[in-house]
Amino acid sequence: MPTSLLFPFHFISNRLDNFNQDMLERVKASTSRLTSATRSPCFQRWSPILLILLTTVFILFGATCFYLFERDPQEMTVRKWYMNLAVERRQFARTISSRIFNDTRNLLIIIDREQTERVQQLLVESLKRYEDKLSIVPPSRREWSWSSSFNFAYSLLLTVGGGFKVPVTIGAQIFAIFYCLIGIPLFYSTLALIVYRLVSPALMWPSLTRSRRFLLILAVFGLFILWTLLIGLCLYYQVLNDFWLSIFNAFSGSLTVQIPSPVQITNCGILFLNFASTISVSLLILILLVSLSVFFPKELLLQQTNQAVEEKLERLTPPPKFQVIVDEAGESKLTAA
Repeated sequence: MPTSLLFPFHFISNRLDNFNQDMLERVKASTSRLTSATRSPCFQRWSPILLILLTTVFILFGATCFYLFERDPQEMTVRKWYMNLAVERRQFARTISSRIFNDTRNLLIIIDREQTERVQQLLVESLKRYEDKLSIVPPSRREWSWSSSFNFAYSLLLTVGGGFKVPVTIGAQIFAIFYCLIGIPLFYSTLALIVYRLVSPALMWPSLTRSRRFLLILAVFGLFILWTLLIGLCLYYQVLNDFWLSIFNAFSGSLTVQIPSPVQITNCGILFLNFASTISVSLLILILLVSLSVFFPKELLLQQTNQAVEEKLERLTPPPKFQVIVDEAGESKLTAA
């Protein structure tokens, strides 16, 4: 094949190689800058606050998106439900009235159209009073209000879930998938970093031996059980009327399992349970960190931190000063100033 025909292919190959090398160098440069920025003392000091703000903004963004996706379809669902209920009542009243006045034997009843409509209206009102006695739960227009959407977005990140409520629109379902994929690691990494920053100074105490750390694990576990029981009591007195159901809800939320019987829980109750479950998860992360500090102190950077603190103290400590003293015999000696 002539060389002139291969020239375009060589040109494209060279351009692609140059482009790949440029991109690789840019990625390496950006990675090095990001690594140096994350290792800076300023970033390490303010990283928990930045992650808290980022997680809060992410939850608010998710709640707003769920609210916008599901607000109008929920309104249409509620209207359709009430319209179908009214149509069913009217149809049932017509059927009953026709049976009453047409299926009688040995009895002649003649009523006009006005009386028929009056009888049907009385039947419809009777049906309404009968339906009030039944445990019929109509769909609520506030099911996808902004507050309930916030609870749903928060419970998704907490992995407690909301089996009582699922997005109906395809857009909200697709958004929920990506929202969980990004939000769950962000939420739990933020929570773990906060707990680690709060606990790591105490774990570096020299007096905190391995046996005392085991006792600390038992103490935190007992605190977790006590906190969960307090959540159950609050749910029993404020939200639910069933004691064992409240305890079960409390332990389910604390272990990030889907909450059962959520129809009986209001939006305020779900919000309270989410916040309480967040504290419970923090206690579980604390138990995990203390357990890891017993067996893997190097992986938690506890020894390295101690060495860094000692080196910093050595740098801050001024060197000792000496002075030369000459005695009567003419010999010189060094003494501390």
